Amino acid sequence: MTQRILFICFFWLTSLPLFAQTAGDSIPTERRYPLTSFIVPATLTGGGAALIGHPTREPFRSTGHVSSADDYLRFGPYGLRVALQLAGVKPAVNLGDEIAVTVLSNVAMGGVTEVLKRTINSTRPDGSDRRSFPSGHTAVAFTGAELLHQAYKHKSPWISIAGYAMASATAVLRVANEKHHWADVLTGAGIGIASVKITYAVYPVIKRKLQRHRKQPAS
Repeated sequence: MTQRILFICFFWLTSLPLFAQTAGDSIPTERRYPLTSFIVPATLTGGGAALIGHPTREPFRSTGHVSSADDYLRFGPYGLRVALQLAGVKPAVNLGDEIAVTVLSNVAMGGVTEVLKRTINSTRPDGSDRRSFPSGHTAVAFTGAELLHQAYKHKSPWISIAGYAMASATAVLRVANEKHHWADVLTGAGIGIASVKITYAVYPVIKRKLQRHRKQPAS
């Protein structure tokens, strides 16, 4: 089972053409997207998949429900992006492109997460259902954190740190609340980050094709 999940994750991370975005008002580019940028999400995803079958929640044991903050904290990076926009802090890309990559990233993240949940059928630590692997809350939180990082890394590293701090807190709370094992949240974090990076990689290709289609004269 572990080998199958590792293969799915590896195929998902490497099957798409990789192009990089440049800083500016939009995301058109022809430069290659560095594969080294996928080291962190690949390590998180692969590490989590490797822990399947070895459920652990150390140092948490039967802590029960600690807090409901994780249900709201997962959306923290998205809220911070909105707050920065309202404060007049401009992101690295225009609003149209930012909305597009946000939607596409979340569609990719949600699709991969749901497929794995239905395929693995891992039991949650509290025994409530068999949808433990991977953590959806964590995937949402880290998708938001990576989107925040891509949009505002040119402004201040503290913005990125704030986003990833909220995402990490979400992951820890999911384990503390007996909803997930560490394997679940590690993989969820990797999926979230990789979904954004893949979207930024392929979005210029999609955008160019749409622009060419619009320029074609009607027959």
